Amino acid sequence: MKKFLIVFAKEPKAGKVKTRLQGYLSEKMCVKLYKAFLVDTLELARGIKCFDKVLAYASTRRQPEYLKTIAGGFLFYKQTGSDLGERMHNAFKFAGRMDSDKTVLIGSDSPNLPAKYIKEAYGRLDKNDIVLGPSRDGGYYLIGLKEPCGMLFKGIKWSSGTVFDNTVKNAENTGKKLSILEQWYDVDDYAGLALLKNDLEIDKKSAPCARELLKI
Repeated sequence: MKKFLIVFAKEPKAGKVKTRLQGYLSEKMCVKLYKAFLVDTLELARGIKCFDKVLAYASTRRQPEYLKTIAGGFLFYKQTGSDLGERMHNAFKFAGRMDSDKTVLIGSDSPNLPAKYIKEAYGRLDKNDIVLGPSRDGGYYLIGLKEPCGMLFKGIKWSSGTVFDNTVKNAENTGKKLSILEQWYDVDDYAGLALLKNDLEIDKKSAPCARELLKI
C-alpha cells in the first residue's frame, strides 16, 4: 500500500496570511507566525511514516521561494481550482495519479496537532473510505480518503461554521463509510492563539518554532 500525506500551504505574504489575527498582531508578526506554523507542521509531517509527502502550495509567484527553503524532501504540487474544495479535490487526484491507496491531507493552522491523529487516520482508512478530524470552529483539521471524491466538497460555504457538518452530509450522500476522529483546533483567530499558548505552556515538546516566536 502507498500512503501519501499532503500539507496545504501558501507562500507567506504580508496581508495574505493569518488575516483574522491582524486586529491583534501586526502584518509582520502574522507572517512570522505563519512561517513558524509551517516549519512546525512540516516537521510533524516528516515524523509520519508514509510512501511520500506532498506540499500542495499556493503562490502568486512562479516558484514558491520560501517554501522551497523549508520543505526539502517534499513533492511540490501547485494548488489548482476555483475554491478550497476544488483545490483539495485536485490535490487528492494528484496523489491518486501517484498510486496512493490512502491519502491524508492537513493544513498548516494546527502546529501542535498530535501525530497520533494522523496515524490513526491511516488506520481507520483500512475499514473506511473517508476520515474527518473536526475542528472547534466548525471546520476540519484533517481529511483522509482512499480515493478522490469530488462530491464531498460540493456546496460547502468555506470559512464558515458549517463546513464540517455539510461535509458529513455530503459523505453520507455518497454512501461511503465515514469515520470521525477526535476534535482538535485551528489557530486562525485570537481564541485559537490563546488556546495554543495555553497548550504550549503544558506541552513543552510540540511546535518548537511557534513556542520560540511566542516566547513560551
